[in-house]
Amino acid sequence: MSVVRGEARRRWLLVTALVAALCSIPFAIAAFPVAGADVDPQRLRGMILGSAERPYQGLAESSGSLGIPDLPGLDDATGLLGGTSRMRVWYDAPENWRVALITATGERDFLRSKTGLAIWDYESEQLTKIQGAQTVRLPNAADLMPPDLGRRLLRLSSPADRLTGLDTRRVAGRSAAGLRVTPADSATTIGSVDIWADPETGVPLEVRIVPRGGSRPVLTTRLLDVRFARPAASAVAPRFSAGVRTSEVDTFDLLARLASRTTERMPASLAGRPALDSTPSIASVRAYSGGFSSFVVAPLPGRYGRRVFEAARTAGAGSLAVSRGEALALQTSVLTAVLVRDEAIGRTFLLAGPVRPDLLRTAANELIS
Repeated sequence: MSVVRGEARRRWLLVTALVAALCSIPFAIAAFPVAGADVDPQRLRGMILGSAERPYQGLAESSGSLGIPDLPGLDDATGLLGGTSRMRVWYDAPENWRVALITATGERDFLRSKTGLAIWDYESEQLTKIQGAQTVRLPNAADLMPPDLGRRLLRLSSPADRLTGLDTRRVAGRSAAGLRVTPADSATTIGSVDIWADPETGVPLEVRIVPRGGSRPVLTTRLLDVRFARPAASAVAPRFSAGVRTSEVDTFDLLARLASRTTERMPASLAGRPALDSTPSIASVRAYSGGFSSFVVAPLPGRYGRRVFEAARTAGAGSLAVSRGEALALQTSVLTAVLVRDEAIGRTFLLAGPVRPDLLRTAANELIS
């Protein structure tokens, strides 16, 4: 058995080395002169928002330095936002795509179809089908694909945000037109969002998030190679061998499980921001809409809440003065998380978003009062 595992490990090391060699090619191409492809920022914004129906396929890389500590049950999400990941994508339509997260020992695939989301783990030969729409969940590799992330960020922008053009640059071997969104809301920690898109299709090829007051991006995701061609049906929805174990679940990650198992309902507004629509099954975890200063609130049940609170304290979270109970704040250059606990009633709440701590303190005070 150990010999078989050793051979498998060596095969995947070889595959990883080959992938690394292949992925170095776009960086060499990026040194070539860039042809002019400037597009009016407002027009480019409209093209990007209207590009969801454009099929494509390619290889993407994301790199994050958000500095989020590992907390119980959140390891997968923090790993994505705090390291470098490579993903292969086959995108046919908004409800028909496949994203493969390349790992050291294989891959983890996220497959979207009209029937919902499925996750295939190569190493364990496990296919998990998730029933229903996952309105509340942690981010996964598919959320970091430049086209989807770029469109999602642009939808958060408001007419008050400043929109400017960026110099054309080469991305995935193509001349890409760029725009920058500078949020007007002083409550957000996001300084700017830079997006470069294909000037013909409007599909975002690279996205960068820069913190307020900073010059270096804390999250960059880009396509290393791309083809604007409809992928084969067998690539989007591959057939699995008879030996693959299949299961169906209502919830897949920790946040979704909390949403389905916690009965406490969140208020309709917090800190002057309205809650997004919810259903009875997810009313316990809610997002509060404020453009780039949006945030999410989740009640953490008894023992788990205490574990997360103490893990945050161990990770170096600082005390935050609140009107009742005890609060801790964890802050990176972009993300802020506040944990507030009231032992008298045995409740712990997690509040998090790209916002300043004062905004979450206001929301926390409203919650515990």
